[in-house]
Amino acid sequence: MMISEGKMLFTKTLINIPIFSFLLCSLAASFYSAHIKNSLETILHNYLTYFIIFFCMINTIRSREQINRIVKAMLITCGLVCAYGVYGYYTGIAIRDERLVATFEYHSRIAKYISLLLPIAVCLFFWYKDKLSRLSLSLFVILCSFSLVLTMNRTSWVAIFIAMIFIGFATQKKLLMAVFIGVCGLLIFILPSKFITHATTITQVNKFFTSKEILGERLLCWKSSIAIIKDHPVLGIGPGKKNFRDVYQQYRKKIKATEKQLKGEKAPEQHQEMKTQKKDRARKVASLSHAHNIFLHVWVETGIVGLLSFLWLFATIFYAAIKSWRVSRVGYEKMLLLGITASLIAIFSHGLTDSFWKKPDALFLWYIISILFVAIHRMPITSKDTRGKRISEEDASYH
Repeated sequence: MMISEGKMLFTKTLINIPIFSFLLCSLAASFYSAHIKNSLETILHNYLTYFIIFFCMINTIRSREQINRIVKAMLITCGLVCAYGVYGYYTGIAIRDERLVATFEYHSRIAKYISLLLPIAVCLFFWYKDKLSRLSLSLFVILCSFSLVLTMNRTSWVAIFIAMIFIGFATQKKLLMAVFIGVCGLLIFILPSKFITHATTITQVNKFFTSKEILGERLLCWKSSIAIIKDHPVLGIGPGKKNFRDVYQQYRKKIKATEKQLKGEKAPEQHQEMKTQKKDRARKVASLSHAHNIFLHVWVETGIVGLLSFLWLFATIFYAAIKSWRVSRVGYEKMLLLGITASLIAIFSHGLTDSFWKKPDALFLWYIISILFVAIHRMPITSKDTRGKRISEEDASYH
């Protein structure tokens, strides 16, 4: 495009500088890491990919119709994945550890995927008035919600609950919140007992830091991450799975040994049981590649400078999303912006006990962020929009 038109066509956005800042911090941390090659590969194949998607979309998408097609394609794709997942759950071809995984490797990944798109579908349901669109979106919401239940991912359940409450307050639709809470209550009576038992652990706040059934390896992972940060505060250990796995194993052993000394030796009859449990967890621990908290994860990998640039980046994204939604008039763009804001809230709720800064999670996230900034820069968010009335191309540009 730049060659054919003979001019620079690089769209300026609020996050251009934060993006390059984060890349520079990650690059500096890479040269400080024990596995430089692995860190550079992570930046090249992961981080750079996210931002290339963003810059390609923001510089090439021109109209509301394009945005509409992309959003519809993403929702249809998610619906098909969930439909296959439900089929695979009951036939046994798309489950892992009795949890729905669909076309993903882990249940947490499809849960985050659904959490990104479900709020958008809910918001668009309130915009479309024709029966076919509303029926399609209703089926999508039901299918994705049921799939989310089958993943048995408690973080996703909480994330979607927070996102729906946000949408209800933002749109001042008390009926939405009443229906949502009613459905949650109804599920208690119709779901099998294993789902209810799993869900009740969310309310056991007093056991969060004592029960391994709730946090599992996460608590030890957080302790190890904090210890790593204390030893590598400025530039971290460098991006990449290999860096975290190797360093985590070392710190984990030290913390386990220290805790064992403080608690005292276990009785002889407990050794065999402990040995069996350790074998069961060995494979999961060996494959652990992140800190199970997005802020600890970024801090461990890129140090305090990387964390500050990461916070700068996403604080700017949230600011742009909320401000654009609030100043826009009633219309398609307003509901889309609200849905994207709710999606960002949901994914960051995930980030409290997981990391979304890896493929494929971050890829889906950056498609959503790209749509957000395209809507801000290309759509008439300050123009009065009437349903069915075409807006001129000149008015459709937002600067």
